[in-house]
Amino acid sequence: MRNKASIKEATLYWLKLGFISFGGPAAQISMMHDEIVEKKKWIDDKSFFHALNFTMILPGPEAQQLATYIGWLMHGRLGGLIAGTLFILPSFFILSLLTYIYINYSDNIWGEGILYGIKAAVIAIIFAASIKIAKKVLRKFYYWLTAIAAFFSINILDINLPIIIISAGAFGLLFHYFNRDDKNHDKNFIENKVIKNSFITFLKALAIWSGIFLLIVSTNETILINLSLFFSQAALVTFGGAYALLPYVFQNIIESHGWLTSQQMMDGLALGESTPGPLIMIVTYVGFIVGWYNDILGLGSPILGAIACASIATFFTFLPSFAFIFIGAPIIELSKKNKALEIPLNFITSAVVGLIANLGYLLAYNSLWTDNGSTENFDIHLFILIVLSLLALIKAKVGVLPLLLTLGLTGMMMKIYF
Repeated sequence: MRNKASIKEATLYWLKLGFISFGGPAAQISMMHDEIVEKKKWIDDKSFFHALNFTMILPGPEAQQLATYIGWLMHGRLGGLIAGTLFILPSFFILSLLTYIYINYSDNIWGEGILYGIKAAVIAIIFAASIKIAKKVLRKFYYWLTAIAAFFSINILDINLPIIIISAGAFGLLFHYFNRDDKNHDKNFIENKVIKNSFITFLKALAIWSGIFLLIVSTNETILINLSLFFSQAALVTFGGAYALLPYVFQNIIESHGWLTSQQMMDGLALGESTPGPLIMIVTYVGFIVGWYNDILGLGSPILGAIACASIATFFTFLPSFAFIFIGAPIIELSKKNKALEIPLNFITSAVVGLIANLGYLLAYNSLWTDNGSTENFDIHLFILIVLSLLALIKAKVGVLPLLLTLGLTGMMMKIYF
């Protein structure tokens, strides 16, 4: 039997979740299910997993979008705005503070050692995530082929991530069409006034984006304009959540824009993994770094420029997430008996497995070999830390936060005594 939650009760819960949601999307989704479905009984299992399936096929952070969807189910758009915002707001302030500390204090031996140890944990976390998802998704040989194809496409053929994801989804749609029994299935299920309302919501979201963007354009600040466009694009094409966003960010922020170095991105991953909220909040870190080292709007203040850029990066990354839910959730609620999205979702998720594995490979390669792959510069100590971290995650089921704390202290001691 479902219990009715007041808007105050829900708000307090989402605020609490924003401060304790460590461990990445899998842990965050598990927390929400345990509290909202099992303990509080605000929604039932069917509604929870139906919402989860929808968010899994969207670009952007699935856990934050799931929170927004559940908030919308319980209290409409206001509930969705409260849930989605409070899920990320604590992380924004915590990560901004940590980035400030990183910029000013990471060059001493203590800070260097902590980041060295956490780097090993981050690489292990990414490999563990790919293994965990692979076990759940790659149950057919063609899903394995999709994951392998995605890995080689981005790593060897240098195909852009959006093309890989869209191709996987399109192939999944074709596969579903040619293998289903009823070719005329559910053609008219969306012939409903809900479609009209969702289209109006789309126009409103577009108007909000356009208004803020035009305001930024009026400043004639190239960096702000480029940040707005880049993170808007990233939010629309990065299917598979934060781990799918990261290869895209690496490919463009480091290689194309030159805003950050590879080491700065690694350090940002470490900070992102050690804060609550979605890992995709690393965009706050990126914006903060860009604003700190560039004189934004002639303010002459690194901290004001950093906060401005961090806010812009975060806003344009998450605006589409809210729009996707408020546009799509009403339609998805009409299609609870429609399984047409299941196969394309599995193909997309299979491709994401390959992309996550590629991200782990790139980070490990760039961290372990410090001189263009020369075996003389192979960091054996870091390799041992990565292996031990991976075993701790997979075999000992150690939590992400304890692992990060342990590896941070281990790295600090290694730098001091070795």
